[in-house]
Formats: sequence, structure tokens, C-alpha cells
Amino acid sequence: MASYGELLETYSPDTERLYQKFSDYFNHPTMHKIKDVNGHSMYMAKTYCLLSNECRYIVAFTKQDRLPPGSEQALRALPWVSLQTRTLADKHELPSHDYQPTRSSPLNKTITRVSRTRDVSVYSCEEFPLTVTLLHKEPNLPMEYQDKGTIITALETYQTIVTLGNSET
Repeated sequence: MASYGELLETYSPDTERLYQKFSDYFNHPTMHKIKDVNGHSMYMAKTYCLLSNECRYIVAFTKQDRLPPGSEQALRALPWVSLQTRTLADKHELPSHDYQPTRSSPLNKTITRVSRTRDVSVYSCEEFPLTVTLLHKEPNLPMEYQDKGTIITALETYQTIVTLGNSET
């Protein structure tokens, strides 16, 4: 087969189903391309929040694409390598996206802490090939997050980075 060319992308139905689960959980947000940075394209959707000096965002990083900033894509259609829920002081002029947090989601799966540093707690998930990283708001606060939780509770902290693949730590 190698003599017939190079495989450009591999299709993974499991990854596609995982993308769908996250899109379903967040009620199918429209993501807006913000910029290209370090070989990745950054897409965001703003979620409703009552914080006056900070906003909450769903952020997806894909391999850098050719679309210009301002382009819109459905979250389900983005082949993200990192999906984040973040509380940021940056104010992006984006329409607010509504969704209802719910525990009756396929994402209500247990995550277990595999490492902790001053700045982050890293979790793995037996059910899905994901690494979940929670950013510490208070560095050196050892009990800021518990040893076990769920993907949903992690997402709802809005201090979360989800990457494909399990942590080796």
C-alpha cells in the first residue's frame, strides 16, 4: 500500500462519536474561528454567564486550517485535538450560546486523577480515550479538586482542557 501514496487522514468512528457526544452535551454550538496560533486554529463559542469582568467560553483547537478568522463551524464538524471550557477576562464579541448542563449525558463518566502539579490536576478516563486537565485557580492548593470526578463536573468548572488520548503519567 505504501507504494500508492501517503495516507492523509485516518477516519476513526470512535473519535467521531466522541465529537458528537461533546456537541450534544453543549447543545450543538456554532464555533467562531478566532485566530491561527502555533500550527493550530482556535475556535470559540461564548456561553451565558453572569460574571461582570469575565466570560465563559467553549474553545476548540484544530490543526491549522485555511479558513479565515470569523469563519463559523459546528462543533461537531471540527476535528479538534483539544476542547476547553474556560473562564477568561478576554471579551470576544460573539453571540451567546445556551445549553443546559445535565448529568443524563454519555459524558457522565468517571475520571481519576493521575497526576497533580502546582498548576494543574490531570485525569484519565477508562470509558473514553481522553485526558482531562483541570487548571488550578489557586496554585499549591492540593485539595482544590478531588481525586475522582466526572467529565461533566470537570467541564462545568470552566477551567478545563480535554485532549484526545489517555495520559501516560
